[in-house]
Amino acid sequence: MKADPRRALEEAAQERLDCELFVRGGGVVQGTFSRVERGGVVVTVRGGAVPAGSDVRVWYAAGGRACSFVASVLRTGVPVPDRSQNGLLLGFIDQWRDRPVTGERGRELALVPPSGPPISLLDPPVRLLQLGLDGLSFTVPADYTLVFVEQAGFELRLSAAGHEPARVHGIVRTLVREAGHMLYEVRFADADDPERLRRVVDLLAP
Repeated sequence: MKADPRRALEEAAQERLDCELFVRGGGVVQGTFSRVERGGVVVTVRGGAVPAGSDVRVWYAAGGRACSFVASVLRTGVPVPDRSQNGLLLGFIDQWRDRPVTGERGRELALVPPSGPPISLLDPPVRLLQLGLDGLSFTVPADYTLVFVEQAGFELRLSAAGHEPARVHGIVRTLVREAGHMLYEVRFADADDPERLRRVVDLLAP
């Protein structure tokens, strides 16, 4: 059963869990959950400013699971427990994702480089942010050996228990380097079987 997002965020705020905000258009900002309000969740940010109106994807880990969601920055300068004015109110929370940090048996989402072994996009240090029929996005630490330039291509292999694996060509649409991370946005092209890809993506998505 999928977690209730509001309850999960309340627990994250109670435990003051750290999170990362990936700003649409580039940029990674570190944050900490502060509290949940009627209008959304308040996050204390550090090391960067996020303007009101920005769209962000938030990633955090809790209880052996990786959670992420998209939201809009409704207000900046929100008071937070450390008495700073570095709080953001995030609202319009959508696209909730919640999955085990390590890949489950029978589940695979692997990047197959031109040379070398496949690289799992379901296991640390990779952080999968989004997976859909048109592509995916993920981050890796800046010092990770996985390095592709924009427009670089590679094969992706996706599988779920009881279903034949799907293969699709991935192309790096954008690459952002910031705050110790590299953020990749990859678009899909030339799936070997589009219907098979759709079935597997549906099963891999939390």
